[in-house]
Amino acid sequence: MNNRIINSVVRLIVWAGKLIGRLLPLHNRSGLFFFFPFYHTGGAEKVHADIISCFTDERPWVFFTKRSKDLRFINQFKTSATCFDFGWLLKYSYPLSIGLIAGLIQKTSNARLFGCNSLYYYLLLPHLPDNIEAIDLIHALGGGAEKFALPVLERIDRRVVISVGVRDQLLDWYRKEGIPEQFDRRITVISNRVSVPPEPPVKPAGSTLQVLFVGRGSEEKRIHLIARAARLCMDNGLNVKFLLVGDIEPSILKGDAGFCNLLGSVSAPEQLEKIYTDSDLILITSSREGFPLTIMEGMAHGCVPVCTSVGGIPEHIRHAENGWLLPAGDETAVVTALYDAILELHQDRDLLERISIAAYSYAQSQFGGGWFCEQYHIVIQG
Repeated sequence: MNNRIINSVVRLIVWAGKLIGRLLPLHNRSGLFFFFPFYHTGGAEKVHADIISCFTDERPWVFFTKRSKDLRFINQFKTSATCFDFGWLLKYSYPLSIGLIAGLIQKTSNARLFGCNSLYYYLLLPHLPDNIEAIDLIHALGGGAEKFALPVLERIDRRVVISVGVRDQLLDWYRKEGIPEQFDRRITVISNRVSVPPEPPVKPAGSTLQVLFVGRGSEEKRIHLIARAARLCMDNGLNVKFLLVGDIEPSILKGDAGFCNLLGSVSAPEQLEKIYTDSDLILITSSREGFPLTIMEGMAHGCVPVCTSVGGIPEHIRHAENGWLLPAGDETAVVTALYDAILELHQDRDLLERISIAAYSYAQSQFGGGWFCEQYHIVIQG
């Protein structure tokens, strides 16, 4: 079957889906449609739930387009929105589901769309009229979202990025792809937010340095480098306790796993808050990032961020002032620099305390986020 016939069949199925969508007795009175892949544990998912919380009064519709691994943020989404978990269905129902959702959207007179990290969202846009506004969010480059969106770039009215660093990377990528400068004006920077305690947490006194990782075990996070550094600390007699939070065990070499305390997923906010409060350092060894939420959360609890200098991280972290920057590329160099940072901060507790206070102060002034909802309302609702 040639491409022309395939495209004709796809258009026919989408048309049938649109008809079904228009006939369904469902009406989105808010006019707001959000598309995210997951609600499971993850920094991006927490940000998405936070965005939805800004629109609780409107009760938007949220579509989850891929199968989630756990239920971490689903209740937070449901508190603020009407949720449709299509992760189990969409893989097998394209293009009928595209048409069905397009039909639901088209019968909504004031429809506005927002999507992030969802290929399904970008596949949907060509089947909607140009007068329906579409916005997307990019956390970081390199994950594929920027490439997924390229064929429908003209349909994206506004783009949100989480830092100036990510914006500059996106602009560089635009130039390499030959994208006209007129598209630059559609980009808006809105930083993420976290809850910052009113007073800097008091760290436990003692000779043990507690270091922490919180996140997923995805390839770009390079958790195995943290475990290698843990082995180095043990081999050299440093009194350092490594805590790793998240579903990350498969990402660590078996020979290094014994040097770390693997806590698995921690869903209770008060439990995670105590882990942050009791920890001295928050570690990031990623090969690419936007600006990780875990850095923001760690700094809000007085943890010194020790991070590879990638994405939006150097925009916020000043080496030996409010954090510690590591080289970004060669893995051996990252492990060596991470060990050296741990050694220096372990030995110089005055320096550790100064950076900890500076990290907290920076979080208090930059990440409190009173402007967060206001800016998303402006971008999405005009």
